[in-house]
Amino acid sequence: MRRGPATTALAALAISLTACGSTQTPPGGEAAPGALQAKPADLSGHNNYFIANTEQMGWFVIDAEGLPMYRYDKDVPKPSKSNCEGECAKAWKPVIADKTPMATGIDPISMGVLTRPDGTKQLTIQGWPQYTFAEDKVAGDMKGQAKGGVWWVTAPNGAKITGGKAQSNSKSSSTPSTPPKSGTAQTPQSDPPPAAPGY
Repeated sequence: MRRGPATTALAALAISLTACGSTQTPPGGEAAPGALQAKPADLSGHNNYFIANTEQMGWFVIDAEGLPMYRYDKDVPKPSKSNCEGECAKAWKPVIADKTPMATGIDPISMGVLTRPDGTKQLTIQGWPQYTFAEDKVAGDMKGQAKGGVWWVTAPNGAKITGGKAQSNSKSSSTPSTPPKSGTAQTPQSDPPPAAPGY
Protein backbone atom coordinates (compact mmCIF):
# COMPACT_ATOMS: atom_id res chain seq x y z
CA MET A 1 0.00 0.00 0.00
CA ARG A 2 1.35 3.43 -0.93
CA ARG A 3 1.83 6.00 1.80
CA GLY A 4 1.35 9.63 0.95
CA PRO A 5 3.05 12.67 2.50
CA ALA A 6 0.19 13.12 5.00
CA THR A 7 0.63 9.61 6.40
CA THR A 8 4.40 10.12 6.70
CA ALA A 9 3.89 13.45 8.48
CA LEU A 10 1.44 11.89 10.95
CA ALA A 11 3.84 9.04 11.69
CA ALA A 12 6.66 11.49 12.30
CA LEU A 13 4.45 13.57 14.61
CA ALA A 14 3.44 10.47 16.58
CA ILE A 15 7.09 9.45 17.05
CA SER A 16 7.99 12.99 18.11
CA LEU A 17 5.16 13.18 20.66
CA THR A 18 6.03 9.75 22.04
CA ALA A 19 9.63 10.76 22.48
CA CYS A 20 8.71 14.00 24.25
CA GLY A 21 5.88 12.72 26.42
CA SER A 22 6.98 9.28 27.54
CA THR A 23 9.07 10.42 30.51
CA GLN A 24 7.39 9.63 33.81
CA THR A 25 8.12 11.24 37.13
CA PRO A 26 9.87 8.75 39.40
CA PRO A 27 8.52 8.47 42.95
CA GLY A 28 9.97 11.30 44.99
CA GLY A 29 11.71 12.80 41.96
CA GLU A 30 11.08 15.45 39.36
CA ALA A 31 10.19 14.96 35.71
CA ALA A 32 12.85 15.58 33.12
CA PRO A 33 12.78 19.04 31.53
CA GLY A 34 10.24 19.18 28.71
CA ALA A 35 8.33 16.09 29.86
CA LEU A 36 4.54 16.16 29.77
CA GLN A 37 2.95 16.06 33.22
CA ALA A 38 -0.67 15.54 34.20
CA LYS A 39 -1.93 17.77 37.00
CA PRO A 40 -4.68 16.42 39.23
CA ALA A 41 -7.93 18.33 38.95
CA ASP A 42 -8.40 20.94 41.68
CA LEU A 43 -11.86 20.24 43.12
CA SER A 44 -11.37 22.34 46.25
CA GLY A 45 -13.64 25.07 44.90
CA HIS A 46 -16.60 22.71 44.49
CA ASN A 47 -19.03 20.68 46.57
CA ASN A 48 -18.96 17.22 44.97
CA TYR A 49 -21.90 14.83 44.69
CA PHE A 50 -22.29 11.45 42.99
CA ILE A 51 -24.76 8.66 42.27
CA ALA A 52 -24.90 5.06 43.49
CA ASN A 53 -27.02 2.01 42.78
CA THR A 54 -28.60 -0.86 44.70
CA GLU A 55 -30.86 -3.62 43.38
CA GLN A 56 -33.95 -2.40 45.24
CA MET A 57 -33.49 1.37 45.06
CA GLY A 58 -32.00 1.78 41.60
CA TRP A 59 -29.92 4.95 41.11
CA PHE A 60 -29.84 7.55 43.88
CA VAL A 61 -27.81 10.60 44.89
CA ILE A 62 -25.00 10.45 47.45
CA ASP A 63 -22.65 13.00 48.97
CA ALA A 64 -18.85 12.85 48.89
CA GLU A 65 -18.89 10.49 51.90
CA GLY A 66 -21.18 8.02 50.10
CA LEU A 67 -24.21 8.88 52.27
CA PRO A 68 -27.60 8.99 50.53
CA MET A 69 -29.43 12.28 50.11
CA TYR A 70 -33.09 12.67 51.02
CA ARG A 71 -35.93 15.01 50.19
CA TYR A 72 -38.76 15.98 52.52
CA ASP A 73 -42.42 15.95 51.47
CA LYS A 74 -43.16 19.04 53.58
CA ASP A 75 -40.61 21.16 51.71
CA VAL A 76 -41.56 23.29 48.72
CA PRO A 77 -39.73 23.01 45.35
CA LYS A 78 -40.97 26.16 43.55
CA PRO A 79 -39.71 28.43 44.88
CA SER A 80 -37.36 26.27 46.94
CA LYS A 81 -38.14 26.38 50.66
CA SER A 82 -37.00 24.17 53.51
CA ASN A 83 -39.48 23.40 56.27
CA CYS A 84 -36.93 21.48 58.33
CA GLU A 85 -35.53 23.78 61.02
CA GLY A 86 -34.39 23.49 64.64
CA GLU A 87 -34.50 19.92 65.97
CA CYS A 88 -35.49 18.63 62.56
CA ALA A 89 -32.29 20.04 61.02
CA LYS A 90 -30.20 18.28 63.68
CA ALA A 91 -31.52 14.87 62.61
CA TRP A 92 -31.80 15.79 58.92
CA LYS A 93 -28.66 17.72 58.09
CA PRO A 94 -28.99 20.13 55.16
CA VAL A 95 -26.56 19.23 52.36
CA ILE A 96 -24.24 22.23 52.36
CA ALA A 97 -23.62 23.97 49.03
CA ASP A 98 -21.31 26.79 50.08
CA LYS A 99 -19.21 26.18 46.94
CA THR A 100 -20.17 25.55 43.33
CA PRO A 101 -22.13 22.25 43.16
CA MET A 102 -20.46 19.67 40.93
CA ALA A 103 -22.08 16.29 40.39
CA THR A 104 -21.39 13.18 38.37
CA GLY A 105 -24.57 11.56 37.06
CA ILE A 106 -26.87 14.48 37.92
CA ASP A 107 -28.11 17.00 35.37
CA PRO A 108 -26.29 20.22 36.37
CA ILE A 109 -29.28 22.30 35.27
CA SER A 110 -31.40 20.58 37.94
CA MET A 111 -29.08 21.62 40.78
CA GLY A 112 -29.56 24.84 42.70
CA VAL A 113 -28.75 26.50 45.99
CA LEU A 114 -31.19 27.62 48.68
CA THR A 115 -30.26 30.18 51.35
CA ARG A 116 -31.62 28.99 54.71
CA PRO A 117 -32.84 31.42 57.42
CA ASP A 118 -29.49 31.07 59.26
CA GLY A 119 -27.63 32.09 56.08
CA THR A 120 -26.22 28.67 55.19
CA LYS A 121 -26.44 27.48 51.59
CA GLN A 122 -28.28 24.22 50.93
CA LEU A 123 -28.22 22.08 47.78
CA THR A 124 -31.46 21.64 45.85
CA ILE A 125 -32.24 19.15 43.07
CA GLN A 126 -35.21 20.05 40.88
CA GLY A 127 -36.00 22.65 43.54
CA TRP A 128 -36.15 20.13 46.41
CA PRO A 129 -33.80 20.89 49.35
CA GLN A 130 -31.44 17.98 50.05
CA TYR A 131 -30.53 16.40 53.39
CA THR A 132 -28.49 13.58 54.88
CA PHE A 133 -29.77 11.60 57.88
CA ALA A 134 -27.81 11.70 61.15
CA GLU A 135 -28.26 7.95 61.70
CA ASP A 136 -26.61 7.10 58.38
CA LYS A 137 -22.98 6.68 59.39
CA VAL A 138 -21.23 4.88 56.52
CA ALA A 139 -21.71 4.46 52.79
CA GLY A 140 -24.54 2.00 52.20
CA ASP A 141 -26.62 3.09 55.21
CA MET A 142 -30.15 4.16 54.30
CA LYS A 143 -31.89 4.35 57.68
CA GLY A 144 -33.87 7.46 56.77
CA GLN A 145 -35.75 5.91 53.85
CA ALA A 146 -39.54 6.33 54.28
CA LYS A 147 -39.03 7.76 57.79
CA GLY A 148 -42.37 9.11 59.02
CA GLY A 149 -43.76 8.54 55.54
CA VAL A 150 -42.29 11.89 54.45
CA TRP A 151 -38.53 11.35 53.92
CA TRP A 152 -37.35 9.73 50.70
CA VAL A 153 -34.05 8.97 49.01
CA THR A 154 -33.49 11.29 46.03
CA ALA A 155 -33.14 9.94 42.49
CA PRO A 156 -30.66 11.64 40.11
CA ASN A 157 -33.57 13.36 38.32
CA GLY A 158 -34.84 14.82 41.61
CA ALA A 159 -37.71 12.34 41.99
CA LYS A 160 -38.33 10.69 45.35
CA ILE A 161 -37.78 6.95 45.57
CA THR A 162 -40.67 5.49 47.54
CA GLY A 163 -39.47 2.04 48.55
CA GLY A 164 -38.50 0.84 45.10
CA LYS A 165 -36.83 2.16 42.01
CA ALA A 166 -37.75 5.63 40.85
CA GLN A 167 -40.12 5.51 37.90
CA SER A 168 -38.24 7.86 35.59
CA ASN A 169 -34.74 7.06 36.72
CA SER A 170 -33.11 5.51 33.63
CA LYS A 171 -32.23 7.82 30.76
CA SER A 172 -29.20 6.15 29.20
CA SER A 173 -26.85 3.23 29.41
CA SER A 174 -23.72 5.00 30.63
CA THR A 175 -21.47 3.58 33.32
CA PRO A 176 -22.16 4.49 36.97
CA SER A 177 -20.13 7.37 38.32
CA THR A 178 -19.61 5.96 41.79
CA PRO A 179 -20.93 2.59 42.92
CA PRO A 180 -21.91 2.32 46.57
CA LYS A 181 -18.97 1.24 48.75
CA SER A 182 -21.15 -1.20 50.65
CA GLY A 183 -24.60 -2.38 49.69
CA THR A 184 -27.66 -2.23 51.89
CA ALA A 185 -29.27 -5.45 52.97
CA GLN A 186 -32.00 -5.48 50.38
CA THR A 187 -33.72 -8.39 48.68
CA PRO A 188 -32.62 -8.52 45.04
CA GLN A 189 -35.33 -8.22 42.43
CA SER A 190 -35.52 -10.39 39.33
CA ASP A 191 -35.15 -7.40 36.97
CA PRO A 192 -31.68 -5.91 36.45
CA PRO A 193 -31.03 -2.43 37.90
CA PRO A 194 -31.79 0.48 35.57
CA ALA A 195 -29.02 2.03 33.52
CA ALA A 196 -27.21 4.99 34.99
CA PRO A 197 -28.60 8.39 34.06
CA GLY A 198 -26.47 9.95 31.37
CA TYR A 199 -25.47 13.54 32.06
